Amino acid sequence: MNIELSDLAAARLAMILQQESTEEPLAVRVIPLTSGCATPSFAIEITESLPHYEKGSAKAIPFVWEPEEAAWMDGLIIDLNRENGKFTIYHPHPPFRSDCQLENE
Repeated sequence: MNIELSDLAAARLAMILQQESTEEPLAVRVIPLTSGCATPSFAIEITESLPHYEKGSAKAIPFVWEPEEAAWMDGLIIDLNRENGKFTIYHPHPPFRSDCQLENE
């Protein structure tokens, strides 16, 4: 796993994890979403670390993912937009590309 996590995003994720009250340790899960012909998009969730998840960390933030999503975790770039407070998640070299062919108009 090689996630590039900005200091600002790491601080925000640490704060979110700390605010959750649970006896189970929590982690961040980045979920690759289907994108059709477009650039891949991602969702982010705070979740318990289930036994079958693969695990890693970046800047002391715990991350988990499904085994079949491992290729997506290598190379992710996660930042926090200072203007709107939303996370930006980008993969510069997605491991899988769509076979979608757009027709010329």
